[in-house]
Parts: sequence; C-alpha cells; structure tokens
Amino acid sequence: MDATASDDFDGLGTGAPMIHDAQAGHNSPQPLTTVDRFFNGSLLLMLATSFVMLALTGKLGFLWTALVSIAIAVRLCGYACRWELQPPSRLITSLTVLYIPFFILDFLVLSANARMLQSLLNAAVHLVLFATVIKIFSSRTRRDHIYLAALSLLMMLASTVLTINTYFLLFFAIYIVLAVATFISYEIRRSIELTKASTACIILASAGSQPTIGRSLGKTAAALGLGIVLAAPILFFVIPRYRSGYLMGTENHPQNITGFSETVTLGDLRSIMRSGAVVFRVLPEDNPSDYRGVLWRGLALATFDGKHWYNDDTRLTAVPPVSYGRFIIPRDPGTKGRPEKALHYKVLLSPISSDVVFAAASVRRIAGRMHLLTMDETGSLHNPQHAFSPMQYEVVSQVGLPPAAALSDSSEDYPRNIRQLYLRLPPDLDPRVRQLAEEVTSKATSNYVRVMDVQNYLRDNFKYTLEPQDTNPADPMGSFLFKSKKGYCEYFASAMALMLRTIGIPARLVNGFQTGSYNRFGKDFVVRARDAHSWVEVYFPRYGWIPFDPTPPDPHPVVASDLDDYMDALSLFWSEWVINYDFSHQMQLTAQVELQSRRLQQNARHRFGLLRTEMAGLALRLKNALAARKFLLLLAVIGICAGFLLAGTDWNMKELKFRWAWTFRSPSRPLSLQEVTFSYQRFLGVLGKKGFRKLPSETPREFAQRLELTPVAGPAKEFTHLYYSARYGEERPSMARLRGLLRQISEVAVHTSGKL
Repeated sequence: MDATASDDFDGLGTGAPMIHDAQAGHNSPQPLTTVDRFFNGSLLLMLATSFVMLALTGKLGFLWTALVSIAIAVRLCGYACRWELQPPSRLITSLTVLYIPFFILDFLVLSANARMLQSLLNAAVHLVLFATVIKIFSSRTRRDHIYLAALSLLMMLASTVLTINTYFLLFFAIYIVLAVATFISYEIRRSIELTKASTACIILASAGSQPTIGRSLGKTAAALGLGIVLAAPILFFVIPRYRSGYLMGTENHPQNITGFSETVTLGDLRSIMRSGAVVFRVLPEDNPSDYRGVLWRGLALATFDGKHWYNDDTRLTAVPPVSYGRFIIPRDPGTKGRPEKALHYKVLLSPISSDVVFAAASVRRIAGRMHLLTMDETGSLHNPQHAFSPMQYEVVSQVGLPPAAALSDSSEDYPRNIRQLYLRLPPDLDPRVRQLAEEVTSKATSNYVRVMDVQNYLRDNFKYTLEPQDTNPADPMGSFLFKSKKGYCEYFASAMALMLRTIGIPARLVNGFQTGSYNRFGKDFVVRARDAHSWVEVYFPRYGWIPFDPTPPDPHPVVASDLDDYMDALSLFWSEWVINYDFSHQMQLTAQVELQSRRLQQNARHRFGLLRTEMAGLALRLKNALAARKFLLLLAVIGICAGFLLAGTDWNMKELKFRWAWTFRSPSRPLSLQEVTFSYQRFLGVLGKKGFRKLPSETPREFAQRLELTPVAGPAKEFTHLYYSARYGEERPSMARLRGLLRQISEVAVHTSGKL
C-alpha cells in the first residue's frame, strides 16, 4: 500500500484504500471494510449524541440548532446511501477565514450579556458548532477524525455547563458507549494501516469475509462502555471533596418561572400557574403531616395603586452571620405572644430569576452557601449574590399560631408605623368596597372576627378560576367584587387586603407558594410553578403578622401519578447527590454506609444467636429421644463408625455394590462391564500385596507379559485375557471363574517370596 492509499484509508466514507489488481492491471477502489463502516457510523453517532445533549439545554437558538442538525442529517444520509456532498476546499477555507471577524462580532454584539464570561461561553459554543459543520463535510484524514471526536467532547462538556437536568445522565451513558466503539475501531484501522496490511488481510476484514465483526465490535464497545458508566458513580462518590458541589452554579440562563418581582400586577400569576416546572423542593426533617397547610413565604407587598402591588421602601438590611453561611433572624418584638412550634427542613431551590429566599414564616435560623443575607421592611429574605444558580439551604421556622380566643382579645391599638404603611388605599378605590366590608363585618365584635368574616365571605360567595371574565382592566377589583365574582388567588388576596384596610385593619399581600405535593418515594414536597399563590397577612398587636387565605380550593386540582413521583424522586436524587454533592454529602454518605454495615452486622449476630439456640434445643431433644431408645443409639454409633471406615478406605457406593455381589450373589452369574473393571482392580490389589506391581505406563497385556517368568504367569495371563474380552469384546466371564483365578494367584503368591 503506497502513501496515497494510506491517506485515502482515512477518508470518512469515500477514501477507501487503493489495491493493485494483478489481473485487471490497474488500481480499483476497494470497498469499505466492516471496520471502516463501523468507525464512520460510531463517530457520526457520537457527534450527533453530543449535539443533542447541547441542543436540549435550550441555549443554542433556532438557527444554530437547525444548521448543525441539517449537516449531521445530510452526512448520515450520505453515509447510509453511499454518497456524499464534498464542498470545494477553497469554499471551506474562505468560510473559515470569514468566521474569525464573525466570532468577534458574536462575542461583542450577538451574544452580548451582562456577564462577560457568559458572552464568551456563548460565542465559544457557536465557534464549536461552526467547526463541527465544517469538519463534517471536509474530514478525510485521520487527523480530521480526531478533530471531530474532540469537537464532540467539547459539545458534551458545554452541555454540562449549560444544564443540570436528569436527561443528561441517559445521553452521557450513550455517549460513553459510542466513544468506546469509535476509539476501538479507530485503533483497529490504525493498526491495519501501520502494518501495511496485504490484500488478503484487508479482504479478511471486509464485510463479506467477516460478517460478525461489526456485531463483535458493537458488543465489545457496549460492554466496555456500560462498565465505565457503572464504575463512574463509584469514583464520583468516593473521590474526596474539599469544596462545594463541582456541578453547582452552572445554570446561567434561569427561566422566569416564579413570578416574583418588586411589583406584582393583577393577572401575572395566571400563565405561571399553568406551568409544571419545579421551583424548589422541601425535604422535611419532621413528620410530613406537620407541614399540612404550610405556605412558603416569598415577598410581602405593602402598597396597592389599584392595579399593582409594590413596596415604596426597597431598602435592605443585612443580617449579620453567626458564622459562614449561618444566620439567626432577629425576632420581631411584636411576636412574643406566639406559641413555639418549630419546623426543620431543607430547601433545594432551582435556578430562578429572583433573589428571594423561600421559607415558612417566621424564619428563626437559616444556613446555606450564602455570603450575604438581607431582609426588607416586610420581613422578606433576599440572597443578593445568588448568581441565578441552584441553591440549597437549611431552615428552622416558627409556624405556631395563636389560638382564636387570643387573637379575638388582641388590642386594636396599632403602632403608628403600621397604620401609616398598611392602611393606605388607592385614591380611586371604588367606594362600594368600603360599603361591602362594613356590611360583611357589621355583626363582628373584634378585629379577628372581622377578618374571619371577610375571609369566609370571599370563600363562600366567589368562585376560583384561571379564566376570569368580564374583568375591567381599569378597575380589576371593582369588576371582581361586584360583577364577575370569579378569579384566582391574586384577586381574592387583593380583595381581602383592601376590604380590611377600609375598616381600619392593617393588611398586606404576600406572594409565595402553597405546600406542594408530597412525593412518598423521594420523601420531599415538590413545589411547582403552578403552586404559586397569594394570600394575606393581618397585623395583631403582641402577635405580629398572621396569615389568612381567602382563596377557595381549586375545583380541578392536578394529581400526580406514580410515574410523576418516580421521576420527581429521580430528579431529587440527581439534584441532591450529583449537582450539590460536596464534602458534607460525602461525610453523610460515609456515615450512612457505616450505620448500615453495623445494622447488618447486628442482624447477622442476632440471627446466628437464634440459630444457635434452635440447634441447642434440637440437640437436647435428640438426646432425650435417644436416651429412651438406647438400641437406636447403638445403631447410629455403628453407622457413623462404618461411615468413617468407608471414608478411610476411599470406598464409594459402586464399590460397595460390587463387594456385595462378589460375596453374596450367584457365582455363575456373568459380570457386567463395570463389575469386570472392579474385579481387575482387585486382581491388581492381590498382586500388589505380594510384590507384583503394575507400572503406570504399562497396559494390562504388557503387565501380564512381564509376569511370564513368575509362578503367577498362568492365572495372570488368563485373567488378563478375560478382562480384555469383556472390556473390548462381548464376552462376559462368570464370577466363579474370576474368583478361581484370584484364588490360584493368592495361593501361588503365598508360597513365593520372589518379587518383581
């Protein structure tokens, strides 16, 4: 094979080696071998898999996704149909040169982002995609194939930076199998080229001569790939960790799924409440039943202008940490009358576009990877340096509420700052709102009863729907209260807060989430975007802000299936033990392994003790039974002794049967072939005791010939003849004849002292 053939051998689909045909007298293209086809297919599939992983992140855009998809599809179709689109090399060179200024433009303008690192990452991903398209159509040599493999690796690594979803695990396993298959076949092709394989060698590897080589390569690659995938988790969990999770902080474009901002407009939550996206998960350390009805507080908003809720004062106060990432939230002096009921839980927050820290009110302690924690005037917590990345934190919340009697006896003398901030009303508020509030609470004797009257009025006389009708955008509250009487949580909470303010009771709107659905497999509460909720907090002197929820239950709640729970549990494991895996998780895992091993050891000891007790009882019962039957005991002892004797002489059941037949059966009965063999062994034993031993290398006939000069020559020769006749013929000697010959040998041997 010449140098040209060597280069052609590396072609991706067309560069087959040229082999001289002596009969034809000219060079003709050699068809692709099975190894070539396997290599080309696995390389393209590996490239396609890495691109799918990158495309599923949703960060590429339609243009780049379509461009690379078309390029891979065209190349795969060409490979399957044995044709290819080969652009001119001059065109490829020109496109490559032109992309250099385009890369700068992409970095500075097209992919510009507030964070320069993100802009550079986007531009670099586009560069990798462009290089992939170019190499797909221009690869001819072994070096081009290495470039394609490297580009697929870069796309796979980019997908790890741009996503934290669980589907990555499936595609990563497929990628590993294809990568192993690609490099196995690559090494086989390279070895054939380096050894300058002859025509016969190449034909041997062709599709016609080795139809199973493709299947063998596939099975080998699959086995090795799966082995790597199965071994990787062991290394992942065992390798020491000295900092936070390696895969945290990789989500750079969070989706706006929470609906939280400094202002809330009536109607904002409707589209969000249709989404099933997971916002966060709550892992309770207490009994899950203690979390029934818990609301996850986000923002509290004080000012309403008729359409929007917002806070006039957006100043944030830093909460001093007691140590790194650990904070104790100062208690409001006006809440000392509350009973103590603490909940301990962990929150796994997805990447979101808000810095709000979600927790059940009122938070007492919080710990997590937070450099800074701030609190606004409404008691809402913020993490300004959240960086739009996944976050986990542990919380202790005091959720105990005062009894109704205590709230009914609460003072109606509110602090000045509370009255000024939480009794404000929009200037153009419909006067019918105040009239309705006074009418609903006309029979109430305390502010608490008034609050309950308003809440029950809204719950009992209005309907819940995500499609409110006849709503006037200029006066949404008036339309809701006096016309449609249908709406969702924002309308109910806004109506209750406004009605209470009109009768002098401080109230504010709170945006957050309902409890969520409990997953019995993952043992966590899954809080989705559709669980977004608004409710009201009412101020009571000495007890602080107390939550009230005027929204009636959804008549058509979403019920999760077992499959949804399984997938949520898998997602929880992925987030908790892969994305957020760090030194603390490693120590927790080590402690769990140690605890389980101790439990297994204790269980084994317990079971062994029970077994030993049962065996001792069985032995005692057997002893008592045998003591009453001494004859049976004697027989048992004799049987055991006989067994030891038989074991000591290496007897088995076949020998015992032969000895029984030799001693007690009729002498005239012909022996079976097996019995003849045992008789010959006895023949050798008799001669051996008298000094005539058969050598291992001798045949029975050679042994008999060696005995011709001894006194036992006659009977030994005849015994050997009968043995041969029975072993290799159809003659079966009688037991009497063989006994007689052995008796003669024994008698002759007794009077002979010579040894052979």
